[in-house]
Amino acid sequence: MKVIFFGLGSIGLRHARLLLSSFDHELYAFRSNATNKNKNELGIQELYSWEEVEKIRPEVAFITGPTSLHLDIAIKCSKFCNKFFIEKPLDASTENVTKFLDIIKKNGAVTYLAYNLRFHPVVVKLKEFIEKNTFLHMRVKSTSFLPNWRPTQNHLESYSAHKKLGGGVILDLSHEFDYINYLLGDIVELRGVGYKKSNVTIDTEDFVDVLIKSSLGQTNLHLDYFSHHTTRTIDIDFREISISANLIKGNIEIYKDGKLQETLEFPYELDKMYQTQLEYFFNNIENNQMMNNVGEASDLFRKIIDFKEGETYE
Repeated sequence: MKVIFFGLGSIGLRHARLLLSSFDHELYAFRSNATNKNKNELGIQELYSWEEVEKIRPEVAFITGPTSLHLDIAIKCSKFCNKFFIEKPLDASTENVTKFLDIIKKNGAVTYLAYNLRFHPVVVKLKEFIEKNTFLHMRVKSTSFLPNWRPTQNHLESYSAHKKLGGGVILDLSHEFDYINYLLGDIVELRGVGYKKSNVTIDTEDFVDVLIKSSLGQTNLHLDYFSHHTTRTIDIDFREISISANLIKGNIEIYKDGKLQETLEFPYELDKMYQTQLEYFFNNIENNQMMNNVGEASDLFRKIIDFKEGETYE
């Protein structure tokens, strides 16, 4: 298939590299700056105008550029493309959501919103635990230091530091909202507090504490990117046991009666997790109801944006 990339930053390059190494597709890259003489490091053929894109007529669009442009690009691309792999989050606002949903419905388009942590072996195992045990409560924590995210770039010049570009922990770390929704059923309520507290962003929130009500129960969520200690943990209490999962270390500890009973190890590689996600997408390339299609994902996205901009967020 002809696959075009809109955005070859770190995540776009990762997807493209894995496609080149493990799949048999014809890749192109749209570049908005025709004067940039630095070609992409993968040797992918570059296109510099929408006229060139329409001439190629790619079948699949990978939208992996700045968050605030995701749906604008998807809408433009829908004139000649009908299959979309959109990197998370869906966009920086809900402005174009209804318009894109109407296009999807009219064209029968296949869409997927890429939250790769659904394919993390620890998250996969947690879903099994939740299905087999009586859930009581969950606590989720994700902390990191934004200046370390992109060592070759000034963090204050990245989209992460700017509200209008889709920055801030609520959208940047929306993985956590997604897998809470995935594990516990539809999120029905978000309440919390967050704001800019450090100097790692220009004008957007660098931490948030949220109480989340889902179909199955409640979760306490903390996100920040001013912490010098990187963590990504999920603690769940069931009626009979409690478990502590570490997505960075790749393990799950099982406790009963206050004592550690067992530690499950899940060795994993980032590339393998992303490749599994790509395999899922292409295995379902004709299925417009694949997991986390835009029609499904837009409901949670709207709730996140409402929380980010609404009265329950200060």
